[in-house]
Amino acid sequence: MRVNIDKRGSGTTPKQASSKYPFTVELPDSATVDDLKNAVYKQAKALYPDRQRLTVGDKKTVLASGETLAKYSVNDGDTIFLKDLGPQIGWRTVFYIEYIGPIIFHYLIYNFSELVYGQAVEHSEVQR
Repeated sequence: MRVNIDKRGSGTTPKQASSKYPFTVELPDSATVDDLKNAVYKQAKALYPDRQRLTVGDKKTVLASGETLAKYSVNDGDTIFLKDLGPQIGWRTVFYIEYIGPIIFHYLIYNFSELVYGQAVEHSEVQR
C-alpha cells in the first residue's frame, strides 16, 4: 500500500514550506500506525515517532499508536497529514524539573537569608 504524507500547513508561508513534502511511503496492507510513523521517520530524520501527529483526510481523526491503518479506512493512495509536535521530553525529566526547583529555592533562601532580607535571620526551633 502506498500512502501519501503531506505536512499540515498551519501558519507557514510558501517560503517556509519544505520541498520534501508531500512524499509517498510504501507499507504492507496490514501496517499499523507505528509502522507508518517509522516509515515517515526514515524519510524525515528530524521527525522521530514521538514528535509526529498523523491525521486522516478530515484532519480531525488522529491516528493512535498501536492501531492498524485499516481501522481508519486508509486505502492505497490516500493522504495522511503530518504535524510536527516539536521536541518532546520524558515525564521523568518533567518530574525532576518540577520538584527540584522548589527544593533548591528553599535551601538557598534558608541558608542565604541575609542576602535576601539584608540582615541576619534567626531561625526558630521548628525551622532548624
